[in-house]
Amino acid sequence: MECVACNVDDREIRLNKCPICFKWVCDNCAVHAFGRLFCARKCADAFFFGDDDD
Repeated sequence: MECVACNVDDREIRLNKCPICFKWVCDNCAVHAFGRLFCARKCADAFFFGDDDD
């Protein structure tokens, strides 16, 4: 596994799974929002504001 943003390998640094899209991201590249770690601002906004499917 590797970070979607910087491609660092999980053997070098701990990776976190985005709770929205399930992509892996390292602590340095993660977006910290609402007490969670996301792979991008788009996923953080989707978590907080919900989906626009309605």
